[in-house]
Amino acid sequence: MTDPILTALRSHLAGRYTVERELGRGGMGAVFLARDLSLDREVAIKVMPQELAVQPALRERFVREAKLAASLSHPNIVHVHAVEEQGDFLAIVMQFVDGETLSERVARSGPYDATDTAQLLQDTAWALGYAHARGIVHRDVKPDNLLIERGTGRALILDFGIARQEKASTLTEVGQSIGTPAFMSPEQAAAESVDGRSDIYSLGCVGFFAATGRPPFDGTTAHKLLMQHLTTPAPTVVSVRPEFSTGLSAIIDKTLAKEPSGRFESGEQLAEAIGALQLRSREVAPLLRLFHQQTAQLLQAVLVLVAVLIAFTQIAPADDQGLTYLVAVFFATLGVTSIGQLLERIRFVVRQGFGIADVRSAVDTIESETERAKAQLLGDPIEARRIQRRKRFSFVAGFLCGTLFPISLRYLSTTERSARQISTPGALLLTLAVVMLAMSIAYWAMRPVKITLPQRLAGRFWHSRFGDWLFARAQRRYARELAGVKS
Repeated sequence: MTDPILTALRSHLAGRYTVERELGRGGMGAVFLARDLSLDREVAIKVMPQELAVQPALRERFVREAKLAASLSHPNIVHVHAVEEQGDFLAIVMQFVDGETLSERVARSGPYDATDTAQLLQDTAWALGYAHARGIVHRDVKPDNLLIERGTGRALILDFGIARQEKASTLTEVGQSIGTPAFMSPEQAAAESVDGRSDIYSLGCVGFFAATGRPPFDGTTAHKLLMQHLTTPAPTVVSVRPEFSTGLSAIIDKTLAKEPSGRFESGEQLAEAIGALQLRSREVAPLLRLFHQQTAQLLQAVLVLVAVLIAFTQIAPADDQGLTYLVAVFFATLGVTSIGQLLERIRFVVRQGFGIADVRSAVDTIESETERAKAQLLGDPIEARRIQRRKRFSFVAGFLCGTLFPISLRYLSTTERSARQISTPGALLLTLAVVMLAMSIAYWAMRPVKITLPQRLAGRFWHSRFGDWLFARAQRRYARELAGVKS
């Protein structure tokens, strides 16, 4: 069946935009991914259904959303590019964000950890603070109105459909709920005048949802929810998740104060309080990531060389001095060359303005990111079950291999010409043993991401005094080179 919204979109915007696919649909319209042909960029186009576009009040709300969002330019607010209005056709062309809503993210992967919750709250608080400074209160901050960008985790606010200027008259229509009960501030629930601190309360509800997977209050009707916001103290995050950061839990508690005066005065104040906890991962320069990776690869090569050297000393003839000499020269040359390459990398890093403290911070952050990724992986109930199944299968396959292999050898015989042959049953058992071994190794390799031994050794290496000495030596040499250039 033909979609009337899609048909109208293609008809009115033909030649300027090409529609690629639908992104989502709700009560106020559908959102499509399209390409702006004039600027060759992806955009999201939100189209209001025709039956709603003819209603003056809803049309005003829709256009108001576009105008308010277009007046805001912030990295954590979805930007509006244009409004397309032709007769009964009404659409907003806005920035396309490759991601999902916070509701979808939590439903897919479970509650956030403290680090991700801190990033979410800070990003949103900065955006709200920016809007509040321009006299705009969002009034519907909720998980469905927060987009989480894929890859970066950056949060962006969308849907200013019921936002308004603080001094403007309230546009509350009869029978229309302004705001979302599960995330509505007490003063908004009581139909009182609101300011930016109302959004702070709603953001606190969002933070509670992100950290626990549910809103702070649960009611069977909107009326019961609103009454809880008005009269019932909100539970603490740590009462639901005892392992959660107590500092961040206390900040969320403050945002959920019943009286606006008990909350943070602004989004910036909230963001600064979260920043003081230092929960967010520090940004690691790509150069330092590469440097840490190269160091780990070097140490891995050293470990392999040591293992090969030990194996050689066990099997090489003791009286073959010539072979021993050549092997010693080979390993010594390889070792010295590798160390020389490491020193060159250190000098390059120093020339780019980084010191040993920067390297250590990068190593700690990378290890923290790896542990968080592992925790997030194990926190997904579906993935956790799959991991357990893979581990069990790997163990069973390895056990079968160890059992079938010696049995298959019983079918091995030697011919008169010293050629080995195996009967059909033995060949089948041997083949099955090899298959089980390969599958066991493959499933074991797919265990949760972890910090490898070379990576751990690289981290310990740069936290050692020898790491200090190497960087100090490189910095002194660089200082001499600069002095020589100036002279």
